[in-house]
Amino acid sequence: MTVPASDLRIPLGDTGWALWRDAAVRGTGFPARIVEDFCDSELAAAADAADGGAPEAREQYEKAFAAASDRLTAATRRLAADPAFREAVAWQNPDVVRNCLDRVAADGPRSRKNRKQEVVIASYLQRYCLKNDTIGFFGPFGWARFDAIDGSEGDSVGLIATPGPSLLSRRTAYFEDWAVSALADQLADRPDVWPRLRPRLAPAAAITGRTVRLPFRRAVTLTAAQARVIGLCDGARTVADLAGTPPDPAVAAALLQLRAAGVLRIDLAGALTARPEHDLAERIAALDDPAVCERAREPLDRLVTARDAVADAAGDADRVLAAASELSTVFHEITGVDATRRPGGVYAGRTLVYEDTVRDVGVRVGGRFVAALAPPLGIVLDSARWLAATVADRYEARARELFQTETERTGLTWMPMFQLLTTLMPEIARLAAGGAGAQIVAETSAELQARWRRVLGLSAEDFDRTARHGVTSSEISEAAAKEFAFAEPRLALAGMHCPDLMLSAADAEALARGDIDFTLGELHCAALTVQMRCFYEQNPAQDRLRAAAIAFGPPERMVIIPRLDTAQTTARMGRAVELVSPDSLFVSIGMESMEPPPGARVVSVLDLLVHDRDGELVVRHRDGSVEQPLLKAIADPLSALLTDAFQPFAAVRHRPRITIDRLTIARETWTFPAESLAWALQKDERRRYAAARRWRIESDLPERAFIRIPGERKPMALDFRSLPLVNLLARSIRRTAGEGGGGTVAVAEMLPKPERLWLRDAAGEGYTAELRLIAERPITEV
Repeated sequence: MTVPASDLRIPLGDTGWALWRDAAVRGTGFPARIVEDFCDSELAAAADAADGGAPEAREQYEKAFAAASDRLTAATRRLAADPAFREAVAWQNPDVVRNCLDRVAADGPRSRKNRKQEVVIASYLQRYCLKNDTIGFFGPFGWARFDAIDGSEGDSVGLIATPGPSLLSRRTAYFEDWAVSALADQLADRPDVWPRLRPRLAPAAAITGRTVRLPFRRAVTLTAAQARVIGLCDGARTVADLAGTPPDPAVAAALLQLRAAGVLRIDLAGALTARPEHDLAERIAALDDPAVCERAREPLDRLVTARDAVADAAGDADRVLAAASELSTVFHEITGVDATRRPGGVYAGRTLVYEDTVRDVGVRVGGRFVAALAPPLGIVLDSARWLAATVADRYEARARELFQTETERTGLTWMPMFQLLTTLMPEIARLAAGGAGAQIVAETSAELQARWRRVLGLSAEDFDRTARHGVTSSEISEAAAKEFAFAEPRLALAGMHCPDLMLSAADAEALARGDIDFTLGELHCAALTVQMRCFYEQNPAQDRLRAAAIAFGPPERMVIIPRLDTAQTTARMGRAVELVSPDSLFVSIGMESMEPPPGARVVSVLDLLVHDRDGELVVRHRDGSVEQPLLKAIADPLSALLTDAFQPFAAVRHRPRITIDRLTIARETWTFPAESLAWALQKDERRRYAAARRWRIESDLPERAFIRIPGERKPMALDFRSLPLVNLLARSIRRTAGEGGGGTVAVAEMLPKPERLWLRDAAGEGYTAELRLIAERPITEV
């Protein structure tokens, strides 16, 4: 079905940018109000009064602390026993339910032991209630639609959110791909399955004569027997076809040797998909022996049945725990592999299954919303475009230097693409951290920050002494146009960004009439983040998302197949191939790479060479079948480097809140050396809490904030009135100090404020949320 372009995007005012009509709603699954149960204003006031006060005030603080401890114990017990909270933790970490929540719910007075458990509970609490995420029912997906931006009635609308009768409209349980891959590996090694597998050349392997090269490996010189075998491995012939019955020992040995060397794939592996069990079932069915297929299907069916039991248990924490335990037992019995991996990792796919859900809410965005947002957001997007385009040009210039040096050294007219890529972007190739690539991004980001200071008319000294800095878009438009001007960028992704936008309004009526304050969260630069599989799977209008991605997303390019040894290479976080241009070329960079999508054009990075074509660097296949400009060929790794690179303001001791019109582009933020926060090292809990309050007052920090700690990927939410949240922060700071110290702790004001949240459920409870917009500005790519 063809979707009209007008149904896919709308202009962002007269900025030259467009917004896709569909935007993701990322929010919490628990009301923000719940955190208030763990905040104690009486305790905070007593601590503040006791600081440097009379002995009577200090005595009163001791009494207040004892009373607050009793209130906290009661609140913690209630939360630990809360069915929804227990279920949320059960999906993430069943052991925490058994070893923490259940014990807290049944325990006596506060003790050192259950204080530690309070901190664990607080960690989950602040995530579920105050941090926008998309995972499970504690971070459901939602979708908003930009409506009637055409001068009609919809133009008078700000935003209307209509909640359904329940929080969720859909819940779906999925296997983590690694779980099904473990079963596939076990099945492939079975004596009855092995002869029916279909060997094929590994995607990353490149053959020249009798030499096989693999990225990050030494070249393999084939024996005559191995060369003959490889020539017959077309993905259609089976092991039995190649080795015969009974098997020829020489052929069988050659197959095993080539598989061990990573040259051949002889397995049941598949692509990263949302339903890997379906793909494995299809590959089992292709074994062409009914009896073998039936025996191979039996463990898969057992695993699926156990997974379905977990899905059916949704809504009941105890049933989820029991079903997940049974699934773990079945998985280990079948595969011999542990049922968890990568402990403590973020987005690591740690357990066997996960749940994604869809929020039961309809969100309609109208013309007043867009009219207010367009001028300031257009300036921000222009600056992101400048950053991406400048980084791309500097990479290209650096690549030309490397190319010239290497070709002068070798006397050749070309340079291997793999060599250029690993030298230019060592962190992408996982060979080293930092390097020239990271330096280019860091230097360009610093220049972006200087340009923003000039646009705003703020010196470094102004940052330190100013709490609020507000300008209008008309006041800075001329300076912004000068600082962020760029002749036509040569990288298509320079015109593709995904800003996260938070909203603040007094009530639903203010929201509907467009009386809205905006706060910019992260801006994902040069990236189409909704290409992630999880966004596609949970979108109720997949045809529109697919049509927009193909029509306006990154055009034909070289797509690097992600390696399976990275934490974010999961079916959930991986790219949905449905949202990739069908003309894209998939490039394999290592023997650990996943299986390419079915029907994809795939080449090894070792078969790609960089040439100079009339002064422009281009990438060609050895056989001449492919040629692309270098920037198009490296768009994927450039996007990976740029996604989190948009930081328009440096981390300084103090940064004011910066607002353009009604868009806050930077929250007021304070930065402290981690080693300076001695209050966190105080062992006595009473003194530590009082010292934290003193630090807040002396540093003029807000009561509620988000904290960034070295080594933590995501910020933590903090309310200084909350004893367990203060303890959680202190623990994180102590860990940083224990790991060698250094680094900084950043404290940012909490915007929007909890009392001005826009996303509500049918009962009127407020949830923190953000809109993930998709902004694009068409350019003429190289």
